[in-house]
Amino acid sequence: MSVRMIIAHPNVRQDMGYSALQRGPLIYCMEEIDNKILLHRIILSKKNKYSSVLKADLLSDNITTIEGKAKFVDDKGWNEMLYASISKEKFKSIKITAIPYYAWDNRKSGQMRVWFRYEFISTRF
Repeated sequence: MSVRMIIAHPNVRQDMGYSALQRGPLIYCMEEIDNKILLHRIILSKKNKYSSVLKADLLSDNITTIEGKAKFVDDKGWNEMLYASISKEKFKSIKITAIPYYAWDNRKSGQMRVWFRYEFISTRF
C-alpha cells in the first residue's frame, strides 16, 4: 500500500492548510517519543517521499510505520522576540516517523498530532 498525504474538506476550518498521512485505510499520527521536536513545527511536503517500514518490535506487534523527511520551523535566533517579519522564519530538514493512529499513547507520555502544516506546491493560482 502506498503512503499518501490527505487534506480535509475546506469547510473543516481547523484543518485548513493542514494535511495528514494515510496508508491504505489507516490514518497515521506522530508522537513526541519518535520525533524529537515540537510537533506543531513539522511541515509536510508532497515533494518528499514517505515509505512504509515494518517494525516487529514496536508495541510487541508487527506495526507498519511511515518514515520520511519533512521540514521544521527552527527557532534559533529568535531570542526573546514574540513577533518578527515573515522573513525571520527559517526551516531545517528532519527525519519523521509516524505510527497508525490506533496505536498512539501506548509507550511514553508526550505530544501526539495527526494534522500538520503542508508546503503548498502549485504552478498556477
